[in-house]
Amino acid sequence: MRPAASEERARYILGRLGFDKGKINSPMEELSRGMQQKVAIARGFLSSPVLLLLDEPTTGLDPKSKRDVEEFMKQLREEHDATILLTTHDMGEAEGLCDRIAILDKGKVIAFDTGDGLKAMCRKGDAMPTLEEVFIELTGRRLDSQEGE
Repeated sequence: MRPAASEERARYILGRLGFDKGKINSPMEELSRGMQQKVAIARGFLSSPVLLLLDEPTTGLDPKSKRDVEEFMKQLREEHDATILLTTHDMGEAEGLCDRIAILDKGKVIAFDTGDGLKAMCRKGDAMPTLEEVFIELTGRRLDSQEGE
């Protein structure tokens, strides 16, 4: 990608991610953690990859920025037929962005299905569980108990 084209694309992506236009030429060390996260995300999307690996891309973002990033990921997937492999502890994010969800426990895949499929697997009676409840049931521990492990 030529420099002029990459700069134009970077500005477009940063705009879609809600990046403050007045900070676009600021050094990284002068940016907030959330803005640094947006720059990292924009860098990953710059070349319109067909496979993108994202490790908790919305961590540290405010709710609006998180929504902007999620909407942009959906757009990229649809427009460029991209496959996105997303790691997250946010089950709502996984459900909203992922066609299929794998739950890992101690490095092993213990369940793999659609969000609805995982919920149906753990359904008891008439009430459909949330993905958080599915995670807790399948791993046998609470989401926040992983912090010290």
